[in-house]
Amino acid sequence: MTEQTPLKYFFALAFGALCISFAPIFVKMIDTATLGPTAIAFWRTLFGSIILFSFAAFRKQSLKLPKTVFLFSLLAGLIFCGDLFVWHKSILFAGAGIATILGNTQVFWMALIGVVLFSEKLSPTYLIAVCMAFIGVILLVGVGSIDGFSVQYIKGITFGLMTGVFYAGYITSIKKAGHTKEKISFLTLMAWTSFFSAFFLGLVMMLEPDPYIPQDNYTWIVLFGLAFVAQALGWYVISSVLPKIKASQSGMVLLLQPTMAMVWGVLFFSESLTALQIIGAGLTLVAIYFGSVRNSKK
Repeated sequence: MTEQTPLKYFFALAFGALCISFAPIFVKMIDTATLGPTAIAFWRTLFGSIILFSFAAFRKQSLKLPKTVFLFSLLAGLIFCGDLFVWHKSILFAGAGIATILGNTQVFWMALIGVVLFSEKLSPTYLIAVCMAFIGVILLVGVGSIDGFSVQYIKGITFGLMTGVFYAGYITSIKKAGHTKEKISFLTLMAWTSFFSAFFLGLVMMLEPDPYIPQDNYTWIVLFGLAFVAQALGWYVISSVLPKIKASQSGMVLLLQPTMAMVWGVLFFSESLTALQIIGAGLTLVAIYFGSVRNSKK
């Protein structure tokens, strides 16, 4: 801890990570017989955009985006639509903890994007982290799962790995939007991105046979909780304090999100892991930490 990094920033970052860790729990709280996973994502992002626009207006920030940033936001919204489409299914098929850890493997896809698009070089330490993550994921998803190797479980793992790919693309798009020459409000950027995600998710939702209109107050309350806690409050807090904390320190704090998602899954939904799966989860989280530090420095 240093004078340059006040303790309040770490508490704020931890609070933001904790908020986001509840996202898969909110998803699992809704009966898919009454509302499909894509519909849950639609209402989450729609409510989230309204809340974020309200935050921006309350802080008297412009609700407009320059044309270039607007296009990047549109692209990010489309990619985030794909991210939530597969992640919500992974949560339901494989479990909240496993789905969230797999989604956080985006740091390795981010590195691949850096190599391909920006000619970045990978350090030996990072390559070791990749190997560690590979072993960790094998242990996490391939040994002693509670559902065996059912078709549904395999789909959940596949969707979880796809989440990492979409998530990396989403983060890249958001970063490109934020690195343009125009001065923008990050709150407004996230509000528009959430709105665009809702638009695309709405189109996909209408093509699926699942219910998409909540039928009871309980579902509406859970959806609003998901939108407010995870979609709006969590990301707002994280985006506010992340630039004020060193990459190595923030990477460790942000690991609270997948770690606590796993804990919540065990506490609230009796999800269980074997000893080897716990070891695999630990290896994967350590690898994600080193990967996230590398990407943050870049």
